[in-house]
Amino acid sequence: MRSPTVAALILIPALAGCEGTSAEGATPMKSATYYTQHLQEAHDVAGRCKLLDVQKQRTLSVGDYQEWQISNEGVNCQTALSVSEAASLREFVLKQSRPAVPAAAPKAPPPSSSVNSLPERHPAKLASARSVAPA
Repeated sequence: MRSPTVAALILIPALAGCEGTSAEGATPMKSATYYTQHLQEAHDVAGRCKLLDVQKQRTLSVGDYQEWQISNEGVNCQTALSVSEAASLREFVLKQSRPAVPAAAPKAPPPSSSVNSLPERHPAKLASARSVAPA
């Protein structure tokens, strides 16, 4: 009779604590897909997070800083930074792969009457050239 009561006294506060609002509840987690679809927001968050990360490293203890890194805000910062840097790198690579000067339009072939005809090759001459050439 006593053990169910003790178990209830332990579980009820633990379960009630899970339903409470926390500071993380105020910051929804955003995925890399979200930031990829909202690149301007990713760039904005990344810029803010670079400064925020430096501030957190200076003001928090090592343990608190690690906890901040795994919080929704910390994960969002890392995700936005990654997506922003990847988008910038992609843009840079695409700019590098494009030709600097636009390619000239292909020339139209000349009319058939102005094309010089190639001299005919004689198989006998080719056979003698092959036998004389060093191997």
